Amino acid sequence: MRLYKLSDTVLNIKGHATTFLGGLSSNGLDQSFNAFLNQHGRIVATFRQQKVSDDAFFIVVPSVAIESVLGHVDRYAKLSHTQIQSTPLKAYIDVDTGGLWLKAQDVPSQVSEEEFTLFRLQKNIPLLGVDYHADEFILNVNEDMYVSYTKGCFLGQEPVAKVHNRSKPTRKLVVKYEDECSDEEKAKMTSKILDPQTRRVKGFVFVGNK
Repeated sequence: MRLYKLSDTVLNIKGHATTFLGGLSSNGLDQSFNAFLNQHGRIVATFRQQKVSDDAFFIVVPSVAIESVLGHVDRYAKLSHTQIQSTPLKAYIDVDTGGLWLKAQDVPSQVSEEEFTLFRLQKNIPLLGVDYHADEFILNVNEDMYVSYTKGCFLGQEPVAKVHNRSKPTRKLVVKYEDECSDEEKAKMTSKILDPQTRRVKGFVFVGNK
């Protein structure tokens, strides 16, 4: 096990947590990743999640989005009598398994930034605030990671389902080698790193979805 420490904030959601998250987030609650969307299907925040019980979840929110998330969920939490609290827990990713670990103690990262970036590129895990930003249409990022079409209704479902069923996103965030990119794509590529296996630079870049 080799852990990388995230800078994210861990929130505790309890009190009707399953109903609350189920109706407000775009993915199944049995998945590792999820997202809060606005009514247009655009990202408020993407996050990792961990079930504690039927009535409690931890969600791991990128620090750049924490204020947006708290503002977004506030009125829904009040209506459903759900409590959302920031915790002192630290979030870690095991780069050997991809698993999420939450710890009370502060443990230094056991892998470098470069190793974690390579892990993310290999697993197609872009970062909010780095590789894409809030207000991006969720299907432009990674629908397999963040969207379930069988979970039932959620905020933003209608535009997401319409694009999924009737057309396709205008662009997609993909992992691509730099030497395969146009000059415009090269300028916009993020999380660039040298792939030690191919000795070629690769990263995340938005491309037209043909």
